[in-house]
Amino acid sequence: MKWKGLVIPVALVLAACAPLPPRPRPVVTPWRPHGTVAVGRPVAAWQPRWWRAVGSRPLDALVAGALRGNPSLAVADARVHAAVATLREQRGSRRLQVSAAGGLTAEHFSQDGLHASANGQSVLYGEVDPLIARIHITQFGRIDEEVRAAFGGVQAAAADRAEARLIVTTQIVRTYFAAEAARTERACWQAMRRDARRLLALSRIRQRDGLSGARTVYADEERLDVASQGYRRAATALVRLRNILGALAGRGPAFGRALALGALPARGRLPLPSRIPLALVAHRPDVVAARRLVAVAAARVGAARAAFYPDVNLAFFAGWNSISLRDLFDPMNLARAIGPTVTLPIFEGGTLRAGLARQEAAFVAARAQYQGALVAAVREVADGVARLRRERQDLATQAQALRAAQRQEVLARQAFRAGLTDRAPLLQADSAWWRERARQMALRAARAATWARIEEAIDGQAG
Repeated sequence: MKWKGLVIPVALVLAACAPLPPRPRPVVTPWRPHGTVAVGRPVAAWQPRWWRAVGSRPLDALVAGALRGNPSLAVADARVHAAVATLREQRGSRRLQVSAAGGLTAEHFSQDGLHASANGQSVLYGEVDPLIARIHITQFGRIDEEVRAAFGGVQAAAADRAEARLIVTTQIVRTYFAAEAARTERACWQAMRRDARRLLALSRIRQRDGLSGARTVYADEERLDVASQGYRRAATALVRLRNILGALAGRGPAFGRALALGALPARGRLPLPSRIPLALVAHRPDVVAARRLVAVAAARVGAARAAFYPDVNLAFFAGWNSISLRDLFDPMNLARAIGPTVTLPIFEGGTLRAGLARQEAAFVAARAQYQGALVAAVREVADGVARLRRERQDLATQAQALRAAQRQEVLARQAFRAGLTDRAPLLQADSAWWRERARQMALRAARAATWARIEEAIDGQAG
């Protein structure tokens, strides 16, 4: 009967709590793309460590070193550790909390105070509580939601770390290809500059002998200037790209200058399947991180809703207290207490509603960002495939141009050896071949960079 008499007061107290807005807890239902994107001819499946398909040992060693020494990856690792610590902190708040306390207080009691034996005296009050325990009985799921949010934060931080590793790897691969292309282009421009110097020397001799005019000399001087500018441009680009590789590896410029470069991969060494399932982009680290942040936002909405309900705790303490230190630990001065404590949010000035509205807005924003990340990922895959098709066509056209230039060089060499022409047509044909060769290297580097972008867009996953 005693407990029945408490039902009505408890119901009245609960009814006096801050009213909760009639909105349900958000449910996370992430959208996943469907369909495929056609790439071209079928080849072998992708590899988890996709850059190894190139077959370049210097590139493999460079990527491995960068994954160990890149500063941005160390920052990502620290964020994961911080998220794990936050999760442990939230989990610890739901467990039994045990502590101890003690204190000394010097107090002068008034003449007509409450402590008759100490009135008009100055005493040193002592208190020792070797056992203070507290545990949450129920918070209507608030701590559970906070733990879910912290766990989602760990997953999001881990996905961000994977995204940082993917970005660093892709940047290294693309920069490595660009550096090798710049090195080859520098060699091509060096050969064109050599031919231009020989042509200019021949033109000056012909002008001196009266066999040609100044116009030919001016044209060959311009040819030499163009070749020299191309050589300096390629050399500067090579130095800059080597410096970037050194920075990505977490080293200095000297490391990049001493880095060994390999040949650009042939077409068959860049594996991609005939069709790319768009569902793969849902497993990209940045998309996964966005999805985890949606779950975090949903959990925080749940925690904000739980704040409208009572907070029930069970507290216990045992210790000694006395107004005289001489008998502080006397058995008669032992004190102990145990009982529940209830905190009720009755009137809070609208802060709970504002907090709930803020978390709901954050959830809507996180969900929109997740959908935006998915759309952007699908677009990157489609753009990369379209760019790859165009570059394949450009390479096929450039291969024909290179073969034509090579045939012209062979004919010019045969005519020179037969005594039908002087060396000038041969040098011009040789310079034209080197020019087409430089263009081919630029296109091959662009195709390799596009391949790396597609691998980044799908996280290099196996089909």
